[in-house]
Amino acid sequence: MCAKELTQEGPHVPTEKHALASLKRAVELGEVGELTEVGVYPRALYLVTYMNSQTRNDAMRSATVVSVTNQSDRKNRVVVTFFKGFSNDAAPVGTAAYLIPPQYTVDFGSRNLPWELTVVNSRPQPELTYDEGRAIVSAQFPEIAVSARVYYTAGEKDERLHAITDSKVVVYRKGNIGD
Repeated sequence: MCAKELTQEGPHVPTEKHALASLKRAVELGEVGELTEVGVYPRALYLVTYMNSQTRNDAMRSATVVSVTNQSDRKNRVVVTFFKGFSNDAAPVGTAAYLIPPQYTVDFGSRNLPWELTVVNSRPQPELTYDEGRAIVSAQFPEIAVSARVYYTAGEKDERLHAITDSKVVVYRKGNIGD
């Protein structure tokens, strides 16, 4: 998914004329968009405690989507790193990165989903197709808001939605407070 898609009509595109013009200008200047090289690696801020991404069975498929809102007043490099398994020494199986403009939300997916479910702005290459584990959300600036969910679908093209479940998001290297 590229930054250009943020400027096309859809649920992640501003409807206010000035905001849309500002976003288009940032895209044209290359100041917004998917990152292939992160450069300065952001610091880990949040842990998504459950990630599932499966495509082997048309009767039950899944994909994890992590939504990140940049609350900083600066463009923010955000990286979502997906890990297979639940052990501490697991190597990453995929990374998605995006340069998010101030006050925008970007969806990081373990794989693509139909836009009718959600617009996935950034995903690992290759997409995750047989993975279960966790994800770590890192950012250059700490002023981000994070939510995560797993979509359970059916059909070769994810055309039938079975359920959406929320995944717990906790501060990285901290426990939750019983919530």
